[in-house]
Amino acid sequence: MTRPASPVRAPRAAATPTLAFVTLGCPKNTVDSEAMLGLMVADGFRTVGDAREADVAVVNTCAFLASAVRESRETIAKIAALKQAGRLRGLIVTGCLAQRAGGSLLDDFPEVDAVLGTGQWREVALAARHVLAGGARRARIESPGGALDDRVPRALSTPRHLAYLKISEGCDHRCTFCIIPRLRGDQRSRPIADLKAEASRLARSGVRELNLIGQDTTGYGTDLPGRPALADLLAALDTVAGLDWIRVHYTYPRLWSDRLIEVWAHAKRVVPYVDMPLQHIAAEPLRTMGRGMTAQDTRALVRRIKAGIPGVAFRTNFIVGFPGETEAHVAELEQYLEEEPFDHVVVFAYEREIETPSYGMRGQVPVAERRRRRARLLAKQQRLSAERLSRRIGERVTVMIDGPAPGRRRAGAPAAWAARTAGSAWEVDGGLVVEGEGLTPGRLVPVRVVGASAYDLLARVDAPARPEPIVLETSPLLRGSR
Repeated sequence: MTRPASPVRAPRAAATPTLAFVTLGCPKNTVDSEAMLGLMVADGFRTVGDAREADVAVVNTCAFLASAVRESRETIAKIAALKQAGRLRGLIVTGCLAQRAGGSLLDDFPEVDAVLGTGQWREVALAARHVLAGGARRARIESPGGALDDRVPRALSTPRHLAYLKISEGCDHRCTFCIIPRLRGDQRSRPIADLKAEASRLARSGVRELNLIGQDTTGYGTDLPGRPALADLLAALDTVAGLDWIRVHYTYPRLWSDRLIEVWAHAKRVVPYVDMPLQHIAAEPLRTMGRGMTAQDTRALVRRIKAGIPGVAFRTNFIVGFPGETEAHVAELEQYLEEEPFDHVVVFAYEREIETPSYGMRGQVPVAERRRRRARLLAKQQRLSAERLSRRIGERVTVMIDGPAPGRRRAGAPAAWAARTAGSAWEVDGGLVVEGEGLTPGRLVPVRVVGASAYDLLARVDAPARPEPIVLETSPLLRGSR
């Protein structure tokens, strides 16, 4: 998520230096920013809302795909303009683009004072002090990594009632399209005791929904003594008092087990929501992507999860236009969406990354054709989603209130709130607009669904027994791909 700089204004001289953070990319990057921000606040920096009021700006970048690299470089250029105009004293670049591009960012952006790789996140306060003291420009790029140290205080940037808990860093898989192991390293997990202690602290601070993240959450514990599994971690976190929902993101198909399904199904706080990128369903693309699962095994796993976790909502990703993909492969994927309905589907057009094995593969699909195939799959999913959600009109559900729904308040009408069922994740999935008075963020509320769009629902507290269906336009209520 980008937090762009506002029009410039000269910062006032102050004994306490001011700091602005811009975070791009995924929730894992958000946690890194929260840790770096915590370190800088502990070092005496004061945070401000935008870069025009800051002495130092930190841009925590993403570089997973070429499109993410472009966004990161454009954001650096916008913040660099403040430095060039004399409105900003220091500019530091961190994160995945820093790890990927290294010291070349100093050449590309003369206004950048320091570049820190993903493994050097602990040095951000030291680098900022060095910059403000007039020190020489420098880049520190060593072994990749990310924030996993529970001794570092985090400055949470999410709404008070929800937080991310990074359980691991890095990935041991070698998918042929993915650069993440180079940017983040191999799998490294935090001990269960540390994670449970942090979860308890977060719950005591008011967090009601805990979102577990990592590059591969089902790979959790494979690097720890005794090899604890994700199932063990979920069983431990399920005992943390004060939490209402525990949600798991970024699971990898190959490492699911029957025990994990059983623990997931019987836990009190772990919601019936599975986020598992499948990437494809046709046999040949799965093989050339290096996914480690056959098409038959992938189909069987999805059926086992749906049968084993009652009422599960399923989120997945697919990649179209991968080298060697044919029209028949796309048709098979399209048919799979009909046969095996998913609640939330994200479709990516393959992006050719020079550092990955797939870059040199034969059968590269033209960019225009990749985009056409993506549009085709998304149109299919939009129709299926609209049909599925329309069938939920009249249903009673329990939702978590996230906050006021932007732009929804009308004179004389009930207050409108952005909310989600347990089957939707914050900021990335479709949600609900709930009409009702006196609601507060983090509260669980029973509602009745009264309307539906392609991706979102409308609900009311104490709705009539048989509400009339309401047709909505497709809503941009929550950010993220569908």
